[in-house]
Amino acid sequence: MRQIGAGTLLGMRRVITMVAAIAVAATLPATAVSSAAPEPRPVVDLAGSDATGRCTTLDGLAPGRFQLKAAGLGTYLAYRDGRFLTGSPGKARLTTEPSPASIWRVTGQGGQTGHGGPTRWQSATGAATLVRVRDAAGCRPFPEAQVNVAGAPFKGTGTDGNLRGFVDSHAHLTSWQFLGGKLHCGAPFSPYGIAVALRDCPDHEPNGWPAVSEHILSRPGPHDTSGWPTFTGWPRYDSLTHEQTYYRWIERAWRSGLRVVTNYYVQNRVLCERYPLRNQPCDEMESVRIQHRLLHRLQDYIDAQAGGPGKGFFRIATSAAQVRSIVAAGRLAVTLGVEVSEPFGCRSVNDRPHCTRADIDRGLDELKAMGVRQLILTHKFDNALGGTRFDQGTTGAAVNAGQLLSTGHPWQVEPCRTAQHDNPVLGYPRGRCNIRGLTPLGAYTVNAVIARRLAIDVDHLSVKTATAVLDLAAAHRYPGLVSSHTWTDKTNYRRILGAGGFVGLFATPAEAEHGETGRHGDLPPDFLSAWRVLRSQRSARYFFGVGFGPDMGGLGKQAHPRPSAKRSPVRYPFTAADGHTRISRQVTGRRVFDVNTDGTAHYGLLPDWIESLRIEAGRDGPTLVADLFSAAEAYARYWERLEAYL
Repeated sequence: MRQIGAGTLLGMRRVITMVAAIAVAATLPATAVSSAAPEPRPVVDLAGSDATGRCTTLDGLAPGRFQLKAAGLGTYLAYRDGRFLTGSPGKARLTTEPSPASIWRVTGQGGQTGHGGPTRWQSATGAATLVRVRDAAGCRPFPEAQVNVAGAPFKGTGTDGNLRGFVDSHAHLTSWQFLGGKLHCGAPFSPYGIAVALRDCPDHEPNGWPAVSEHILSRPGPHDTSGWPTFTGWPRYDSLTHEQTYYRWIERAWRSGLRVVTNYYVQNRVLCERYPLRNQPCDEMESVRIQHRLLHRLQDYIDAQAGGPGKGFFRIATSAAQVRSIVAAGRLAVTLGVEVSEPFGCRSVNDRPHCTRADIDRGLDELKAMGVRQLILTHKFDNALGGTRFDQGTTGAAVNAGQLLSTGHPWQVEPCRTAQHDNPVLGYPRGRCNIRGLTPLGAYTVNAVIARRLAIDVDHLSVKTATAVLDLAAAHRYPGLVSSHTWTDKTNYRRILGAGGFVGLFATPAEAEHGETGRHGDLPPDFLSAWRVLRSQRSARYFFGVGFGPDMGGLGKQAHPRPSAKRSPVRYPFTAADGHTRISRQVTGRRVFDVNTDGTAHYGLLPDWIESLRIEAGRDGPTLVADLFSAAEAYARYWERLEAYL
């Protein structure tokens, strides 16, 4: 079965709420579900407690004991020994493969849920039946990834009154919809659980050979396609088409100190349309809308695992006050950005724009109403707003082919006019920059963004485009500037920080391999050296903290293991930056992850990566970790300055 895509999720929500004409039997024959029910125990109040993870009997629905697992808000899976209680016309049975009929919508009599009385249970294929849910014992747990972090998540502020916590400044938690929905294998959650959420793509079988995109984007050769529970071949730090942001891995990072994530909705129409398999639209703004709905469903799912609306650790934030409140409460603030190549339909074909000022205003108003607060003006290709910063090397050559399809011409270059450089790309002389800068429509967009007090992420902008954007912002004394993942010239950091903006560095390895070059042309390949470059440009006027942008889910290669890990490894368990949380090796299914050998294989290993940074930094380790742990306060202050702008 494929991972759950946006269309499937929408269809499932409609299906599981329908009222069918055939009632589910109040009792089942022994051949349908075996095992006698235990002695009656207290009735579970589904409204007043978290029923997910509870071992129960379901009196009136099926005999025997069932482990409950929230499939969503108000819906449950009933699980027993690897099988799911599944409703069907006139009966319910145990099945090894879940389906919409395995999801039970639970409501109460008179519109109330639980409260100690019978509740109304309904699957997709049967009418409602009254069920008394009682506590039991001896159930086999529902399969799930472990967190392997000990200690309660810290709350409040430090003794200095500042927020504490790490900031992921560039994530793609909804990228399973990206590029048509079938290039990406897996999803951060599934109503059916981890065994469905973390499955490989069907077109990768057998042995991963048909997965052409995996060979091109990651590394050539086959991989084990089994997914849960073995994960022999993935996730890996260099496997870019497999899910790395499963919700329990996000939870592990949060429990270890992560407090802010900026999630970028991402799409590329040209690449999407060229990929032969897809079940999702390629229109970039429509993808933004779909991914926005998916992110809210992820929040709802995490809430359901915690017992109900608003109870989960994952909270979407649309204001600085919300960020400060969420982080102070010890939860994870998720802010919103957009990273597409044709924002508002603003492609450019043979230098003719395909959007108007009215399109830009409508698009910005829509994004602001959605809660989006950061915008990248160009991504992989030149567009009607400005020129792009090239991808380098062989990847750049492939992206340049997409540029030709999108715009009618390949990238056009000229000798760089200043000390700043665009990334070097295969087929062009070194020292060349994109001839295209900010267009009149681009300048109009910058001013429209400023008028709405949104932030401009200058990453992916050509030297000429980024310089023009920074000049306009300086003329307005505007603080709403960001570089989220090292995709701008390193000398721009001084201008961004001096304006009161925020910078996150790509989460590159703690230590480079022999001969490794920087991923974005003008910064060293290791995070420690990049941090030192950034730190040298900090502003004395503003509180300093450093984010990191792994670009996970966005076809960004993650940090490989440290070459020196054999002689100076991360030793488990280690203590997190808060001084009391203890972090052990992460376990998912039968796979044990170790940053010393796996690098940042998935999102849950970000705290392990930070520990590897601390070790590699030596005497600078405490300063580095302090800068990273100060990022939540720096981010909140930057956003407060942005909202206060007049």
